[in-house]
Amino acid sequence: MRRPRPLPDDLSTRPFDRGAADRARVSQGRLRRRDVTRPFHGVQAVAEPRTIDERCTAYAVRLKPGQAFSHATAAQLFRLPLPARLEKAVELHVSATMPAPAPQTRGVIGHRLRIAPPLVTVRGLPVVRVDEVWCQLAGVLDLDELVIVADALLNRSEGRLLAALQHAAGAKQRVGQRKLARALTLARVGCASPGETRVRLVLMRAGVPEPLLNAPVTDADGRVLGRGDLVWPEARVVLEYEGLDHGRDDGQFIYDVGRYERFRDAGWVVIRVTVDDLTGALAEALIARVRRYVLAA
Repeated sequence: MRRPRPLPDDLSTRPFDRGAADRARVSQGRLRRRDVTRPFHGVQAVAEPRTIDERCTAYAVRLKPGQAFSHATAAQLFRLPLPARLEKAVELHVSATMPAPAPQTRGVIGHRLRIAPPLVTVRGLPVVRVDEVWCQLAGVLDLDELVIVADALLNRSEGRLLAALQHAAGAKQRVGQRKLARALTLARVGCASPGETRVRLVLMRAGVPEPLLNAPVTDADGRVLGRGDLVWPEARVVLEYEGLDHGRDDGQFIYDVGRYERFRDAGWVVIRVTVDDLTGALAEALIARVRRYVLAA
């Protein structure tokens, strides 16, 4: 079979619709060739979009005025920590404001909102503002997952987003309002990863005194030896959460080993925790261990 004639440069580098093809004088027959994909109804592209950014860029071709990416899709565009079940979802969430109908097409979950949400532009895409997105997630995240996202937002903004989150969560007729309010009472500035948030919540619920988060660890002379994930300065106890990818970066692994040894040499108790320590009997053992060291001071 003869190779198809190349598409115009303007169409070979971005997704496009039929109107753009007509203006470039590309025939319908050419668009049916196998080198042109159709990721969404009415959208063509020369390469199948795979990442969240690529899929949103493709769908943006058919976005109508006032429509925007929202819910879990917006959270992904903001690079917020979501559970795997949402990260792996292939459908895009797109919202429209009444009286406009919710978008309905293959590969899209449409939402119809009563009040127009505040919008921002993320990598050229219209996206619901992040404080509103966090509230939208209340319908699909459990309490701890909401706290993880709130912690991430507060950590990124050094707490400046707290008032915006509180205001958005308090909106009338907000779905999941009680869950959002509870999540805000549990959120803190300083947790740098979902694992750190989870271990903090496990210990808080067990009545362990709250630690400082990502705080300096010092020697007897006050010299900073490094920073710890969860730190109880008076008890000289530091807890480090080890993610599943820990150790894959040789440089980071070597640095961490040296950091832990410096902490111990200065008289600190170093407790290292993994995801397995956060449930069941291992969680009970962790709570007992931390409580023993922290309360002994």
